[in-house]
Amino acid sequence: MLSTMEKHQLEHYSQIYPELGNLIQKLELSHQMELSRVSHEIRNPVTLVNSFLQLTQSHHPEVSDFDTWQPLMENMNYLRNLLDEFSCYNNSRKLQKECFSLTPFLQTLVSECSSLLSPISISFVKQSAIPSAAFDRTKLRAAILNLIRNSAEAIANNPDGYIRVSLSFDGSNFHICVSDNGQQIPEEYLETLFEPFVSHKPEGSGLGLAIVQSIVQAHNGSVTVESDSDNTSFTIHLPLCYS
Repeated sequence: MLSTMEKHQLEHYSQIYPELGNLIQKLELSHQMELSRVSHEIRNPVTLVNSFLQLTQSHHPEVSDFDTWQPLMENMNYLRNLLDEFSCYNNSRKLQKECFSLTPFLQTLVSECSSLLSPISISFVKQSAIPSAAFDRTKLRAAILNLIRNSAEAIANNPDGYIRVSLSFDGSNFHICVSDNGQQIPEEYLETLFEPFVSHKPEGSGLGLAIVQSIVQAHNGSVTVESDSDNTSFTIHLPLCYS
């Protein structure tokens, strides 16, 4: 996998040498197709093994009492979730845009998360007038849910934990900020935070924030992060686009 700096270097050279940009696009397409093929080949036996495990438990309920059964099922679920995230990452740049307003979109999203995150408090704040624009609703929802999930994990069991989702527009760019008062992100982690398969969590896949960045970049936007002892904020910056 290329680092963020290496990706920026390739983008820079692509602007200088258009023929290099075309070649890189072909390589990216070939890479995505290969990842899809590998993911498909892995998913088939995983689905089969999972079905056999469920069938075994159905016919022999006593296996649930085995010491090894629960860890086995937990690892199977982790593997299935990992494949789902892998597929999401590989398809994150394929957009289906539609024109809509981010205000009711985010209001609904925060409302849906509110009961699931209890006792963590989550709120939405609109900080300016918001015009309608074109985005991929499903992909953008996945990106913001990933940030909210990260915030909830950082807060853990803090009874005073809160997550705030804010939205503003400066005339040319939308800014969606997800902030929380959870654990501070160590400074040495910030540089590799969005790198695929780099995780600083014991059971993390390292794909969550990589998916967020990939989706946002597909919208020609960017993601920034700030973290101190009081707050951590991830901000998605999206340019105004009508199609």
